[in-house]
Amino acid sequence: MDGVLQQVSGFAIWGSFASTVVLGAFLLVQAVVDPARRWKFGLFSAAMWFLASLDFLRSLGSLPPAPYEMLRLVWCGAYAGSVVLLFGYPARAAAAAAAALPAFGFAIYFGIRPEIATTAAYPLAFGLVATVHARKYLKDRGYASALLAGSSACVAAMCALYYTTISTGSPTAAWLGYAHYAQVSILSVFLGWVHLPREIRGRAPVKMSLPTACSYFWAMIVGEIVIQLGILVHLTPTPWLYLVGEAFQVMVMLAYYFAHRHQLVIHADNVSQLLEERTVELRAAQAELARQNDRLAERLAEQERDLRAKTEVIDRQRRLELAAQTAGQVAHDIQNMISPILSRIEELEEISAAPDIREKCTGMRKQVVQLLDLNTHLLALSRRGRVELQPVYLSEVVRDVAERFPGQRITLEPGGEAWLKGSASQLSRALSNLLTNAIECDLDRAVPVTVRWGVAELTQSKRCHLGFLAPGRYATLEVEDRGPGIPKEHVDKIFEPFFSSKGGKHRSGSGLGLTIVTAVMDDHKGVLDLETGSQGTRFTLYFPAIDPHPEASPLEKLSHSATVLVVDDDNSALKDYGDLLKQAGYTVLFAEGGPQAIRTVQAQPVDVILLDFNMPRMNGLETFFGAMHVRPGVRAVVHSSYVTDDQGARLRTLGVSTILTKPAGRLELLKALRQALEEGQAALAQRRPRAS
Repeated sequence: MDGVLQQVSGFAIWGSFASTVVLGAFLLVQAVVDPARRWKFGLFSAAMWFLASLDFLRSLGSLPPAPYEMLRLVWCGAYAGSVVLLFGYPARAAAAAAAALPAFGFAIYFGIRPEIATTAAYPLAFGLVATVHARKYLKDRGYASALLAGSSACVAAMCALYYTTISTGSPTAAWLGYAHYAQVSILSVFLGWVHLPREIRGRAPVKMSLPTACSYFWAMIVGEIVIQLGILVHLTPTPWLYLVGEAFQVMVMLAYYFAHRHQLVIHADNVSQLLEERTVELRAAQAELARQNDRLAERLAEQERDLRAKTEVIDRQRRLELAAQTAGQVAHDIQNMISPILSRIEELEEISAAPDIREKCTGMRKQVVQLLDLNTHLLALSRRGRVELQPVYLSEVVRDVAERFPGQRITLEPGGEAWLKGSASQLSRALSNLLTNAIECDLDRAVPVTVRWGVAELTQSKRCHLGFLAPGRYATLEVEDRGPGIPKEHVDKIFEPFFSSKGGKHRSGSGLGLTIVTAVMDDHKGVLDLETGSQGTRFTLYFPAIDPHPEASPLEKLSHSATVLVVDDDNSALKDYGDLLKQAGYTVLFAEGGPQAIRTVQAQPVDVILLDFNMPRMNGLETFFGAMHVRPGVRAVVHSSYVTDDQGARLRTLGVSTILTKPAGRLELLKALRQALEEGQAALAQRRPRAS
């Protein structure tokens, strides 16, 4: 191989080097002036400079023929791939060309004959480039694409005869072949490549008709045939045939160039057109700037609305906190004053024989009970921020609360396994208030109410009626009614303490229901959204969701056969708790007050007491203290509307396991009772060794 390729003189390669440097420099300039295609022109320029480096080293004799030919195989793939990429074809097509052509060449180099590797690969590379130019011409009818398609086809033809030329053993033939390559390449750069970028950018290329392009292409092919005959067949000391062919090709390229030169000069030098294009660009930039200003103004307005909404949320929270502090102080005093009054009224009701007096006592007792119910709401509001958060299964809370509204048109629509960290009793109270609000929105008819719950994934921030939601995963609870909707003037007031839009016979409750809902949301770091209109109202509660809690026990695992004494002055509460505990397997005893509870503990074995705290005559602390004297070691769970911190501490000292806030859910009640039983059994086990 070296014997054949060594015949290519270094001087002959200087022709290839010169044309390659010119094209590489031009492409480098294009990479600078065309930011949109900078890396494409840069890659193409790098390929040409790579070939220039090979030619330079070969001309100096520093690069042996064999490595030179192998590196040129690599270059032919890079050249073809760069052109394919520059013309907007997919990167995978360019990569395929860049890999397939060298692979084909190396297969011939190592598998057949090294001398013919470039002769086989280069025609394919330049043929592919000629095809790309031709397709561009057929699409846009551009002058530069047509000229480069013809010149690339000529280069493909001369490369196909490369091995034949150097194998003649004639240095003159090799020199003439490289000179011809240099001539075609240099003219292609100055007459074609310098005008191609405008066509690539899609800027009104100089047109060449199809007949003209075909005549140019075939004229170049005829000239190439004459040149190759002059090199391979009729090579004389003065290569007249070769020179005729070269002159013919040069004249053809120059003739077609000058035929279009007027248009080319206009496109290159027309200042008015450049100014017009610049004006269009500036107008486009001005329009884009205006759009950005509009978007900025919208963003600022949105931020202003968000800031105003956040300020309203902060103000509401401050008012709520002040109301909670006031409610706690007032409600505690009211509770202490009203409980004895209720006891005395009940005594008068029992001992009075006169029907009219008993009737008046019954009316007074009902009014006092309503006052205590209002006080219960005040107590609930005052306890915000002091709840113990545990994993809560939202479905259990919803179903438990829905059972407290028998006969109502409530539809449950579960939407997924929703878990959150919170207080089941507080969540129950909030949902109960929302359901009461929905049911009473129109007392002239039965209003359909739908409760939905599940999990929602938010991918972007959301502004709600009371607060803002960040992207994330939320447990959701919806209460929707088909009532008349909330009047627009009341929407911003309904969460204020003691505000109510109901009047006359529709007036019920304390005006604290929705205030307590917002307090519960704040305690659970949740956000409330409200949608209302003539077709109804929908409250949506968002809570930070947690994964399903594997340690949470289902209802069947909380069943027990122990005996529970339920102590409460409310007969409806006794019935509800009794039904729940019987379903869970407990033996249930009942007491309507402290004295009856102590008598029951004295007469029958009791494992645990479910005890209301705020009862007339004897409160929960006094009742449990008496039960401890009768049956030491008995455990208790206090379930009450309000217990002060001091009272709670004394109850726990006596042996109360858990203090639940009314209304607690089924799961919460059963877990508390189970915990009390387990603590009692553990305490009994610790006493037995000491006794023995």
